[in-house]
Amino acid sequence: MVQPRFPSKEWAEEFCKTLDSSEKYRSAAKGWVHPILFKISDGGQGFILDLKDGRCLGVQWFDDTSRADAPVIISGRLSDWLDVINGKVNPLTALLTRRLRIEKGDLSLILRYSAAAVAMVSAAQRVGVSGQQ
Repeated sequence: MVQPRFPSKEWAEEFCKTLDSSEKYRSAAKGWVHPILFKISDGGQGFILDLKDGRCLGVQWFDDTSRADAPVIISGRLSDWLDVINGKVNPLTALLTRRLRIEKGDLSLILRYSAAAVAMVSAAQRVGVSGQQ
């Protein structure tokens, strides 16, 4: 099976499926009920994951995120997202050093779910970033 390229609609859909099947994520994200918009700031694309109580219920892809909205919005350059997905940078470190920015939402809420953030990166690593630029 060919791995989808990050970022793409196919990658986001595979990420949602992988996340939804992760027991580690399900346990760590119990209680989280906010969709998250992940934006690639230097490409304009992004996706919203519909997240609720450790489940990924669906995904919306945007070729242009200028009108996309969600209760939590996290943005970063493609290279920074790739560094996080490839395990070169911890997701929380990326947020605290502003390599990834919270455009909307509450950092303290995100920090309370730090184990869920780590489990999300684990799921993203299982999807891979085939064909990355």
